Amino acid sequence: MPKSLFDHIKAVTNEQDPKYWDKLEEADRKSWSNYMVLRFLSMKYEWVETIAAVQPYLQEVPPKAMYLAMIDLLPKGRHFMKYMKPKTADKYEGWLVELVANHYEVSKLEAESYLKILYNSKSGKERILQISEDYGTDPKIIKKLKIKV
Repeated sequence: MPKSLFDHIKAVTNEQDPKYWDKLEEADRKSWSNYMVLRFLSMKYEWVETIAAVQPYLQEVPPKAMYLAMIDLLPKGRHFMKYMKPKTADKYEGWLVELVANHYEVSKLEAESYLKILYNSKSGKERILQISEDYGTDPKIIKKLKIKV
């Protein structure tokens, strides 16, 4: 089984073997992603500025060169890197977002804001159902929204 992103991160932080890249199988080399390694390493607060400074230079270099640069740059040891998920917006059906965007003649981002407001009241939910019906949406699809009024 090829090495995972976390195996590569561990090699960069814990092991820091200069010959690591040479010891990898072809499948292990393919599982390396400069972007993902840099992204994950930047999750350590103390390294954010450093990673941001070197990222433009290391993003496009060959993976072996990036590995060697990172083991010289980062301190050796076990490091905890808490993955920070982006703030998730409320999830709405894509077709519904598009429908609301077309109906109110706004962007999809604004349509999501409209939906957030509409879902918070009984009259708003009724309006969502009405818009869906007005545009000829299949009743079975509308039912999947599970809107109770």
